[in-house]
Amino acid sequence: MLRQLAKKTLEFYATRLPYHRGKWRVIESALRLSGIEALDRGQTFEIARAGLHWRLNTECVVQRRLCYHGGFDVYDVRELMSRVPAHGVFFDIGSYFGYYSLLAAQRGARVFAFEPDPANFSLLSQHIALNEFDQIHAIPLALSDAPGRARFASASMENRGTGHLAGKDEAGHDITLTTLDAFVVEQGIERLDALKLDVEGAETRVLAGGRESLRRFRPVMLVELNPPCLERAGSSEPELLGALSDLGYRPMLATARGLVPFTRRSKDYVNLICLPDR
Repeated sequence: MLRQLAKKTLEFYATRLPYHRGKWRVIESALRLSGIEALDRGQTFEIARAGLHWRLNTECVVQRRLCYHGGFDVYDVRELMSRVPAHGVFFDIGSYFGYYSLLAAQRGARVFAFEPDPANFSLLSQHIALNEFDQIHAIPLALSDAPGRARFASASMENRGTGHLAGKDEAGHDITLTTLDAFVVEQGIERLDALKLDVEGAETRVLAGGRESLRRFRPVMLVELNPPCLERAGSSEPELLGALSDLGYRPMLATARGLVPFTRRSKDYVNLICLPDR
């Protein structure tokens, strides 16, 4: 009884009170000290968060954040979604279970969600159905710099969002690749207002395969910058930043006070809000 009361109190704090600095630490400490974390570990909960319905398993660190914290990437979401028009088009490249896809659809956008991992694609599809979003198109493909086939290394349940194109010594299963440019032509896409790009190190390849579309539509982009993942994929931080510059984009960081120019302060991964130079 006391644990359930603690859980309801924590849920109210996480989902109803405004985000503030250090809020995640309070939540994590309360989960650990109350025993909720250990009791719930590995369970799946069907819950409402951010005005949307989700089926989340607390074994995965990302699903767990949404379950207990009510959301994640708070400042990134604010800056990106404020630039998604109600009748615009949004590409979610590396969608996982559809967090950004559903938030964009909630704003009235038409969404194309790319997710090549079968287990993640299944959860993405469940979330689309749970929320009855007919404007989200789930695409079981990966984007790269050329069409073809590749091996994909799925992630463990601890973080299902870290699947990636397999290296030569990694096990994996075959997936189909296309390019952003080819997809835009094949589907007759006439506008692209914003996109999220999080593909565990293959970001530079995706940008290379989408040059024409990015120069034509000039979407606002959220791009993950993760040096270890880039290196595993044969790329690097300077290469990714150079590709963004060549395409005419300015990398910015989302902060509590708004967007500020990106400056590297550590080697940790970070999301960049990339604004086009018109």
